[in-house]
Amino acid sequence: MTIDQTVSWLAWTLVLTGLVLGVVAVRRVFQTGRLRYYLLRREQAAGAWRLLLVAAAVILASIVVFAFGRPAAYVVFPPTPSVTPTRTTTSTPTITQSPTITVTPSISVTPSVTPTATVSVTPMLPESLLLLYQDDITPQPDAILSPILVATSLTGFNIPIDPAEAFDNPVGRLYGAFSYDHMSDGVRWVAFWYRDGEVICFESNPWDGGTGGYGYTDCLPEGGWPEGEYEIQIFIGTQWQVSTRFQIRGSPPTATVSPSPTP
Repeated sequence: MTIDQTVSWLAWTLVLTGLVLGVVAVRRVFQTGRLRYYLLRREQAAGAWRLLLVAAAVILASIVVFAFGRPAAYVVFPPTPSVTPTRTTTSTPTITQSPTITVTPSISVTPSVTPTATVSVTPMLPESLLLLYQDDITPQPDAILSPILVATSLTGFNIPIDPAEAFDNPVGRLYGAFSYDHMSDGVRWVAFWYRDGEVICFESNPWDGGTGGYGYTDCLPEGGWPEGEYEIQIFIGTQWQVSTRFQIRGSPPTATVSPSPTP
């Protein structure tokens, strides 16, 4: 359950409780006039008015939760906005050759070559997915995800427990957890899990987690986690948002085959 859903559930629960208390109080007020004795009428009326005040206080509390519940929840569980990284590989090799051949007459050749290459790589969706998602809902321009944290388990609020950058086999299901803000329900989001450039897990669903809170993507490849370097990439719509890398150390456990009995 996301933070938005929790705040909404609490507010509507208070509204329903206040209405029930209000109905009970009003019924007691009407029933007071049927009593024959003055003291009983006065006691019944006082109790009814007290119950009515409690109902009004509960309704007021629900209004406060509607107005300030979400900001207050984010003070306790603040979503962490991400800084969009740009991977830049810059290589500046310098090759200087100075051969000198001395013959009569003397020849001296000194060539100097200095190439400068700059490569900037930004993850992109495959073309096949770009064609499928061209009619989807456009995400908000200020939609943002925090850096991904990889862990073996999560809390009930999708917060990672003991995240790490390297894991030792045997490893079960892994979770890539993140916080988010300014999201829109129905927007397509995509998560890729890579090992050595090959996709081992893929997830693509319409967003249903509300505008802000904590989310995750998970993966458990068939045959376990081979030793190596892994990467998670997450896209919102067709735009890349955030990536992270982690390492698996050691070989996955091998399944033992039980021999069948021979008659």
